[in-house]
Amino acid sequence: MKRYLTLLICLLGINIYSQQMGFNVVYVEAEPNSEDNIIEALDSYFGAKKFKPGGAVALERLWIGGPQDMSHRLVFLWEIGNQGFEEGEFNPIENQAFWSNIINRVESWGEGHAGRFINFVEGDVEKYPYVQIWDIIPQDPAAFAKAQSEFVESLPELFKDRFVGFGTYDINRPNGATHWALLSGANLDDHLNFANEVQTTYSKKFKKYLEDRGEVELIHNFTFENKSFIK
Repeated sequence: MKRYLTLLICLLGINIYSQQMGFNVVYVEAEPNSEDNIIEALDSYFGAKKFKPGGAVALERLWIGGPQDMSHRLVFLWEIGNQGFEEGEFNPIENQAFWSNIINRVESWGEGHAGRFINFVEGDVEKYPYVQIWDIIPQDPAAFAKAQSEFVESLPELFKDRFVGFGTYDINRPNGATHWALLSGANLDDHLNFANEVQTTYSKKFKKYLEDRGEVELIHNFTFENKSFIK
């Protein structure tokens, strides 16, 4: 499944600044040992369809900091103004059968959120599948976006092959967070090592980044692992 991830991330990295991308994420508690079945159902249904530009579906496994009793996130991506399948691809009976299958694999449903991408830098998902997300309220979102881009560009040796992002929560903001930022890594230890490197070896550039981005209120921080991505 991860072959789809690398391809989609490349597309996002190329197009995110010219076309506004949107997302809808839904938290679920999957039935025990049902992850492979859900991936198979996603692949069977969405893998046979043609999305409109930018369209994709992801399954992410929640780890540290995820909502209590939730195990995964279903994520839907699209180019704003082009949500859904290409003409002739949608079949109501197939759609109903797919969602019936998913419902049978899900023990409970959590909250959903929707928003947009502002920054997105492509990366290697095979190498760095473990993602950390910060739910935040930046005082100056434009300054944050600019500072993040400049910080990433200033340290190519540190950010090489990692995907980095920043965007908005526009509908059902989690705990009042207005924005999110993310960074990928190989695993938990890699994320901790990254934080140590930023705060020691690259402390001057990190300090400049913190100053340039402005005041930021951290609402929540959690991690997930990319399990499947279909475009």
